[in-house]
Parts: sequence; structure tokens; C-alpha cells
Amino acid sequence: MRKFFRAALPLLAFFLSLQLAAQRGVEIGILGGASLYSGDLSPNEFGLYFKEIKPAFGAFGRFNLNSTIALRLGANLGTVTADDANHKREDRGLSFRSKITEFSLVGEINLFRLGAYEDRGIIPYVFGGVAVFKFNPETKFDGDYVELQPLGTEGQGLPGYEAPYNLTQVSIPLGVGLKFLVNETITIGLEFGGRKLFTDYLDDVSSTKVNYFDILEGNGELAAQLSNPTLVDPSPENSTYKRGGDFKDWYYITGISISFRLQGSGSGIGSGRGIGCPTF
Repeated sequence: MRKFFRAALPLLAFFLSLQLAAQRGVEIGILGGASLYSGDLSPNEFGLYFKEIKPAFGAFGRFNLNSTIALRLGANLGTVTADDANHKREDRGLSFRSKITEFSLVGEINLFRLGAYEDRGIIPYVFGGVAVFKFNPETKFDGDYVELQPLGTEGQGLPGYEAPYNLTQVSIPLGVGLKFLVNETITIGLEFGGRKLFTDYLDDVSSTKVNYFDILEGNGELAAQLSNPTLVDPSPENSTYKRGGDFKDWYYITGISISFRLQGSGSGIGSGRGIGCPTF
């Protein structure tokens, strides 16, 4: 958490300076909720797997350009995980976890407002944008967690195989939400968003066809063992396999947020006073 708040401080400072310069509808807020994975280790492309829901936290600044459009700069921390044992796939025996740090810039479109008061009401919205996220898949081995990317469990780095995948990637956040305007200062939000990824290695598993003996000889015994944990007696007949399936990797962040409009930023959704900045 300490690392997260250090990363979020520049974000909040940016929006404070933006508010002073533009005098628009600027809000700062925090989010608490859950993160969830879907991909090669989930039984369906989209689903709710309660054993694999993990906490997520975030901080953001929202710049209301007008009553319809807003820009939001945010930082989120979450964890994604999956285990074949939770989905009756003991024949494959794969599992992973990964912490995610995400920085995003998204545009929000307010669809309409329910409520007669200027500074109160309910506003449904949709959002989309771009994000940069860092991840690092691990799996449990002999009672401890092992980082998977350096091992090359799918032959990464060997002749005839892909290069090692990058642990920093770009994604496209997409989602929907509701804003509850409590008063001229406070907005409560409820949001669900998914991330369209451009990597299939969030879980270190893809649909690439690999050979156990190639991995054993090129990347070592541990990489080969974690590539196919249920392969007891490897032979030329069973040494070539695909670890993953047809589902591309996604991660999701859903949560409840609370934001506060800053003083002097009255040209946003409402026109109330907002909250003031401390003076010294």
C-alpha cells in the first residue's frame, strides 16, 4: 500500500495544479473493490469465479470538461489469480497469481441524469481509454512462489519459439458505471471495467504448441516441470502439447469510489462550491 500511495501522489498533485490553471470541474477520489481474471485458466471466457476474486484499490482525478464528457487519470493496484484445481482441471495442474499496477487515462461519457436538482441525482456513464500496466505471474512450487517469466515455460527465448514477453504492457480499459451526486461536493461511484489486453501471457499460459524436451534442454528442469506439472513419464508420444485454450486474457476491476470536487471548479456536472485546498 505504501508503494501505491507514493505512486498516486504525483497524480493528485497534477490534478491540483490543473484545477488552479483551468478552474474547471476537478474532482479527486479513491476506489475500493475487487479484481478478477479470465483467460486460459478459466473455464469460460467470461464468468464470476468467487474463489479467485481479490481486493483492488485505486486513486484518481477527474476533469469534467462539461456536463457530458470527463477525462480521468487513475492509478490502480490489484491481484489476479487462477488455479486449475478450482475448475476441476487437475489433469493440467496449472496455477498462477500476479500483482497488477495500472496507470490509465480514460474518457467518460455521461449518458443522462436522473434527478431534478442540479447538484444531486444519478448519472449512468460509459468509459474507454488507454492504460499501461505492470504484471509478474508466479506459481507455487515447494511451498514458495516462483516467478514464471524468467523460466520460459513455453520455450521463450529458444530457437523456434517466441521471445520472452514483456512484463509492462498496454491495455484498453472499457466499462460502465453509475455516479450518485450526493451534494455539491461529494460523488459516490459504482463501476465495472474490463481491460482488453495485447498479451496472452498475463497467466504465463498461451495456445502455443511446445515440446517438453525442448524446454528441458534449453531452459532447464524447473521450467519443464512447471510447463506441464502433470506430465509424469515424458516420451516422444506425449511431449508436444498446448498448455492453454482459446480464451484471450482479460482482467477486470470493479468497485465503489468516492470523489470530492475542488473549490472553484464549478463548471463540471454541478455548480456547487466544492472543497477548498489547504492554505499555509
